[in-house]
Amino acid sequence: MKSVELSGLIFESRNLDLSNLPKTDCHLHTSWTDGRASVADVYSVAVENELETILFSEHSRKTSTDWFKSFADEVRALPCSPCRAYVGTEVKVETRAGDVDTVAEISDQCDFVMASVHRFIDTNDVTIQFADTDPERAVDFEYALTWAVLPNPQIDILGHMFGMSYQRFDKVPPDSMIRDLIGRAAKHGVAVEINSHYHPNALQMLRWCQEFDALVSFGSNAHALSEVGAIMRQLQRELTDA
Repeated sequence: MKSVELSGLIFESRNLDLSNLPKTDCHLHTSWTDGRASVADVYSVAVENELETILFSEHSRKTSTDWFKSFADEVRALPCSPCRAYVGTEVKVETRAGDVDTVAEISDQCDFVMASVHRFIDTNDVTIQFADTDPERAVDFEYALTWAVLPNPQIDILGHMFGMSYQRFDKVPPDSMIRDLIGRAAKHGVAVEINSHYHPNALQMLRWCQEFDALVSFGSNAHALSEVGAIMRQLQRELTDA
């Protein structure tokens, strides 16, 4: 786990002042993969939105070694002020044992590594296509893969917990499952990402993290410039309505 105190991206949830939330976004994608804007343009919009820290959490696989260094170099060339940009990658959980789809040549270049469930895996570690997935089993599949990856020392952040269940299958996991995973993340020092794109009640997720004294990060899953900083706007709305 990287330094909580120095990053401005990972926070001790119990110490957060909800009346003065951090100005951050730890889940940004660019035209290096499936985003629709350049690194420079995303950074400019982050500055316009008065964000102070951001993480370019670009998708990568073990096979991404041909371009990842160029991406990382571009991020590191950005100004350190008024917004500090970090190099990251979002990698998928690829086995039921909690292995992730990365190699040291990529992860060693990152300030933070985020692991997310993007596909479901059967007992033989074969990918199950979404079209072949029983929606009633989606939550259980995602829970098992998330549980398995949390002890993996390669990861710093758990990306969009239950995101596939919410978005792909319109399934709401039981509170007990969410709380179980937050507690396990806290035990292993992995930050729980609170994500505006995937989590319908970001404030409730944050409060559960505070209950378990879990580390948290805040992300928007931004693929377009209009989405940069969306997580902080959502939390502000929810706090106003609470």
